[in-house]
Order: sequence, then C-alpha cells, then structure tokens
Amino acid sequence: MVKMIMMANRELKRVPLNFDWELNKVWHGYLMSTCLDDSCDDCKEFARLKKLKIESHGCPFFDFLEPPKGNGFQCWETTSEGSPISPIFKTLDALCGWLAKNSGDTVLRGYTKKDWEDLLKEKSIAMDMDTNKPAEV
Repeated sequence: MVKMIMMANRELKRVPLNFDWELNKVWHGYLMSTCLDDSCDDCKEFARLKKLKIESHGCPFFDFLEPPKGNGFQCWETTSEGSPISPIFKTLDALCGWLAKNSGDTVLRGYTKKDWEDLLKEKSIAMDMDTNKPAEV
C-alpha cells in the first residue's frame, strides 16, 4: 500500500502588531506585476497599506513583495500564493497556543503548542496522512 504524504506549508512572519490584512486573503505583493489599469482598487489598497509612492499613471510603484516587517508574530500558509491564517500576537508562545486551539487545518488538527513551534521553525513539514504526524521522507 502506498503511504500518503502531504506537505503542510506554514511560515512564521514577523509583522507590525497593527498590521491590517484580512485572514485567508492572499497578500497582494505576491500577486503583483506591472499595473496596467489605473482604476485597480486592489493596487490602490495595497499602496495605501504599504505607503507606496504612486506612479504618474496612478498605480503604485512596486519595488518589493513581502508584507511589512514588525514585532508581531503571525502564521501564514504558503501552500498557495501566501496569506495570513492567524491573528497577530506579541509572542511566539501566544501564537502557537492559539494555533493549537484554533487550527481548522485537517492535516494539522490536534497539533500541540510544541508541535506548532517545531513546525514554524521548519517552515514546511511532510505529514503522514495516516498518523497525522510528521513523516519520514
């Protein structure tokens, strides 16, 4: 029988404690390319949040892609383009405690605070679908 393995890609990001980005919404910086339409509301919202300068044609000047850095701790999924999946916490311990109680992930449900700390240090982990624990690959 073939063993089922799934990659659970989660990443710890350090963001400002007042970072205002919707959970489970892909960060626009990961999707941005040259803006061709000056009526693009998403581009303008991204520019407002990042305090970007605006080009003469009305679109933001993109010289980076990552969310702003800060003192807060937030968990992001990186299986797709990348989006936050937790609120922002002042400590890693508080974030991992929240994730242990609130993870909706089928693969990661039941993880303890220590499991989350280990996973976030690794950024990506192969999961054994039978045992729901890290897999040997």
